Amino acid sequence: MASNGRVATGFWGELGMLTRSVSRAMGVTFRNLFRRPVTVMYPDTPRPYPDRFRGVLALVYEKDTGQEACIGCRLCEYICPPQVIKVEMLKAEKRNFAKTFTLELYACEFCELCVQVCPTDAIIMLKTFDVATSDRRELLFDKDRLHALGCAFPASWATGNKLRDMQAPPKAARAEGKEGKE
Repeated sequence: MASNGRVATGFWGELGMLTRSVSRAMGVTFRNLFRRPVTVMYPDTPRPYPDRFRGVLALVYEKDTGQEACIGCRLCEYICPPQVIKVEMLKAEKRNFAKTFTLELYACEFCELCVQVCPTDAIIMLKTFDVATSDRRELLFDKDRLHALGCAFPASWATGNKLRDMQAPPKAARAEGKEGKE
């Protein structure tokens, strides 16, 4: 558009618009040409994760008893949209356990529904994503590998109970009129 609001027509008008556009783009390039790069040399320098970062899934042990926290209820298997979690329950006298627990991480959507639905906070998200591999079969995790991941990396802030507490409605306010009369 020309300065008076009309569209520039003709060869010279279009050439002027093109020149202005290219000069604006090159101005951005020249302003950033001598800036320091912000590249993080990832494997050598670990990247700090944000506080609410949620990465890879893992299984944890109970802090009090040291037993595995998963009771094999299969709620995570039922709620998983891509159906990448498979659980078999082992019934014991005092409580149930997960006989097998497999997770196909290569197809996981990281939707966090399995973490939210777990009644014992057995499945959590970690503050890492460092499980890169060149072979897809290495991203099929069994129960032992998921427990090893849970012990090796710090847990994210978002466990099932904390997420459910955030989504719960606030407690109802007490009625002031009734308390004042009593």
